[in-house]
Amino acid sequence: MSRKSQVFTVVLLTLVGVGFAAQLYHDAWGLLKSILIFAAVAAVLYFLVNKLLLSRGAGLSSGPADKGYQKALRQQKQRNKRKGQSSPSVTTSPSKLKKMNRLKPSLRRDNPFRVIEGKKNKPNKKTKTS
Repeated sequence: MSRKSQVFTVVLLTLVGVGFAAQLYHDAWGLLKSILIFAAVAAVLYFLVNKLLLSRGAGLSSGPADKGYQKALRQQKQRNKRKGQSSPSVTTSPSKLKKMNRLKPSLRRDNPFRVIEGKKNKPNKKTKTS
């Protein structure tokens, strides 16, 4: 925070404190009523925003991208359920686990990526010789 904004904040809070103290001294009941009215209005606004607007999903959904994400999430949960049903029981023998570990590299799919050769440790051909 810059020095000017700190001074402004201190002055503003001081004026708020002086006004609050003056109101409390002159009309405590009026101050209490004002605070209660402010609290009631804030509670109504909080209720409207949280219960009515957010329950319908307004402002939370970003359109088709969010729907696609939800669909993918459901599909992933279904796949996990199917894997859980067809997976072997927890009490497998160590020899069976070793066989499964040996099979894993052969089951791996090839990725569509390729390595592009870079120029990192190669000599520069454009050097001038004098």
